[in-house]
Amino acid sequence: MPIRRPGNPATTVICLFRRRTKLPSLLFHGTMFKNKALIPIAVVVFVDLLGFTMILPLLPYYAKTFAASDEMIGFLVASYSICQFFAGPVLGGMSDRFGRRPLLIYSQLGSMAGFILLAFANSLPLMFLSRIIDGISGGNLTIAQAYIADVTAPEDRAAAMGIIGMGFGLSFIVGMPIGGFLATHYGYSTPAFLAAFFALCSTSLTTFYLKEHHHVRDENAKTGLNYYVRVIEYLRDKDLRKLLLTFLFFALPFSLYVSMFSLFAMTELNFTTEQVGLFLGFVGLLGVLWQGVVIRPLVRKIGEVFCLRIGLISMVLGLVGLAFARTTPGLVAIAILFSFGTGVTRPTISSLITQLAPPKRKGGALGVSSSLESFSRAITPILGGWLIGGLHPNWIGYAGAMMAMVAVVLAFGISRDRHALTDSAPSL
Repeated sequence: MPIRRPGNPATTVICLFRRRTKLPSLLFHGTMFKNKALIPIAVVVFVDLLGFTMILPLLPYYAKTFAASDEMIGFLVASYSICQFFAGPVLGGMSDRFGRRPLLIYSQLGSMAGFILLAFANSLPLMFLSRIIDGISGGNLTIAQAYIADVTAPEDRAAAMGIIGMGFGLSFIVGMPIGGFLATHYGYSTPAFLAAFFALCSTSLTTFYLKEHHHVRDENAKTGLNYYVRVIEYLRDKDLRKLLLTFLFFALPFSLYVSMFSLFAMTELNFTTEQVGLFLGFVGLLGVLWQGVVIRPLVRKIGEVFCLRIGLISMVLGLVGLAFARTTPGLVAIAILFSFGTGVTRPTISSLITQLAPPKRKGGALGVSSSLESFSRAITPILGGWLIGGLHPNWIGYAGAMMAMVAVVLAFGISRDRHALTDSAPSL
């Protein structure tokens, strides 16, 4: 019987994508959604991130209407991440005591209040206040990860945590183009109102559909601000130190690129918010494709360490190219290089961290890498604002490439001997 090919190009791509990758076994038939308790939290995570990504591209443009300097825009973008950096572990610790649902609802209501205030903001101080409110209550992902851990068995947990990565990828693809389009054609308040509506929808989903599950608190775990003491403890471990430092110098240029591309594009490329949203959505789409199509066969062919090195080198080339590309083909080439670098580096380095960590400390090691990434999101917007306003917009490319180059050097110091790894389980 002849095979009927779908006439819709989008359907064709999806069919080929599902046929040629192992994504179906993970998303459609695998452990991620066999557990029905994961479906509500997956929807909640996606809706939460959708509102966040809608706002990100328009912040520099919105702030410029109040005559904000480039340096001040950097502080504005950073204010959310700084507050979240401190609030996330505190809210996570409180959720151990009071339950996941109440703290998740609080966090979502705070996001909604921040978005509404942003929509009505008529001055730069109000914009700052809106981002601070959202950041202080911004423990959504921390609590969502804790909830996922509550409802999954240890052997299924790594796959289930992919919900967070999937939510980020899909929200970049959908949220950034929508936010840029609405800001360009209907004003900066429109995407903020829509983000507030999504936060309300997420709150409703949590309230009416997300069930509280029993969880056992680890009395020896560090919670609240003391959680960050764990970063020092893990950095003292000589086997993990190099990998965690490599992750940090990967996260720094990644955060610099994502948080400051809007300001760079506005200043140097004369992009509209719609163009910024479409470009970043394109980068997000490429990232999903690299992780869905390329990473598994590539790791099997050449191994995690070699993949890590290739990914970081590609990231360096993409960031250097950012300082020179001014044409559409050049920007597309940058998007391909950078997205390939980040799409290959993140899963491989996370896999290596879990393999080097002692069996009982794998989750803790990943938590430390998450903390290092939060730290990078807090400081790179401030650095980026100073580079663009104080030096030249091209310097975000140069500075990002230099930081990524440190990661390359560290990656070449990581042993290629897989027998040195403490976990022999197959990765990725």
